Amino acid sequence: ALISIWLSQAVALSAPALVGRAATPRQAVALSSPALLGRAAARDGAFVVRRARLLAAPRAALRLDSEPKRAQAKQRLLDAIARYDAAKVASPTDGVPVDFGVSGGELDAETGKPVNLLSKLSKVSDELGVAACEVVAAVEALEPFNPTADPTRFFGTAEGALCPLHGAWKLQFTTAADASFSSNSTRGAARTQQFVDAVKSTIVNQIDFLGESAALQQLRIVINAKATSPRAVALDFRYGVAHVRRLFGLPVRVKLFLPLFALFAIAKFVRAVLQLLRRQPKAPPAAPAQFEVVYLDDELRCHRTGEGNLFVQLRPAAAALRGLADA
Repeated sequence: ALISIWLSQAVALSAPALVGRAATPRQAVALSSPALLGRAAARDGAFVVRRARLLAAPRAALRLDSEPKRAQAKQRLLDAIARYDAAKVASPTDGVPVDFGVSGGELDAETGKPVNLLSKLSKVSDELGVAACEVVAAVEALEPFNPTADPTRFFGTAEGALCPLHGAWKLQFTTAADASFSSNSTRGAARTQQFVDAVKSTIVNQIDFLGESAALQQLRIVINAKATSPRAVALDFRYGVAHVRRLFGLPVRVKLFLPLFALFAIAKFVRAVLQLLRRQPKAPPAAPAQFEVVYLDDELRCHRTGEGNLFVQLRPAAAALRGLADA
């Protein structure tokens, strides 16, 4: 390398003299180091541009054989979810029992954010923990085959109905405690689905509780949403509507309005005061309320939240066709 550098410097220094001795203008140009450097720069620049275009191109365009591999990776994920569902049913507690709030294991005491259950599933049973890790690994294997480069396209516009995220989605798997329900918990088993209105920039999380003994019949969380990148959506939780069918053990039919934005602000203030009274160090900034799409096609959607929780969802028709249980 040192010899190459020395030779290039020697040529550069001797080029004017050689140009002066050149017999023809063509030889002069050939011996001129600025011309040589210019050609090299142009050639290298063209290569950089071509490489940038290749890197920016969708993976599906780069690999003509990606479709069969994508289908295989997708099927492996769906099979992994089916095994997880079977392990959950076979577990002694129907998964990790989660109830509302911090005391119920739903929210983290320090941040108030949803708890990630992945590390807790193996404590229920080894089979359940292994099955959950297989789902996570299958999602990571599927990510490189994502066919949708811009999942948030048209989000928040008059053409929002064309957005790939628009419409209904049924939850199939998640590591988030606030979206996990089991029959042996106080809040009971439930079906969870999401309705994305990309025209109005709103998302509604709907939880339908199963069984007449459950105190709640339905809980709907209304969220304002904004696309912040081609793959990310910021979330602003506004309010909830709870349909109550039992209150203090008595059958009722009551609809409660829950101002979530106010409740979150109060909870944040209370945590700050407690930290001050206990002389605890200031908590690190909470992860933003958002999700980033890692895979999306016409029937399957995978995304991660700001807290790192994973969600796998299917269009209702696809979920019914494949016979997968609701998370």
